[in-house]
Amino acid sequence: MKVSYLAERTEWSNLIADWYFNEWGDLSPELTKDTILANVLAKSKSTTEFPLSIIVHENNSLAGVAELKLRENVNYPEYEYWVGGIFVSNEFRGRGLSSILINKAKDHTFKLGINKLYLQCEKHNVNLYSKHGFQAIHHAKHRSIETTIMVCANSA
Repeated sequence: MKVSYLAERTEWSNLIADWYFNEWGDLSPELTKDTILANVLAKSKSTTEFPLSIIVHENNSLAGVAELKLRENVNYPEYEYWVGGIFVSNEFRGRGLSSILINKAKDHTFKLGINKLYLQCEKHNVNLYSKHGFQAIHHAKHRSIETTIMVCANSA
């Protein structure tokens, strides 16, 4: 497995948009494949600065993706830097790729001198993120979904 940035492999932008649309497209009527693709493309321009996407791949097969975002939840503008959109393709699940993506997102963020990284997740993912140093700080709603807002602080 190799970890890269979407900016280095933009040919996978459409596939990522398809994944996101199929996984989360029904959450809100304004989410279309085109709006999701535009959002993915916005994260394909940089390998260093937010927003960006981190990808994991094997040979010529994309396995998974994670996004580093700015102010993902409009209800919490004080929370600036977020990780989200973590997705692993069905055929690659069970290999620890989510952990690889989460760790790369944290490493990248903290190397930039950013000391806090936020995320929001559904209840069934809280334990996954807790294993990676994220702590629940409160509950919120994102679109129509009940979520837990979590933070990971750089301990260095």
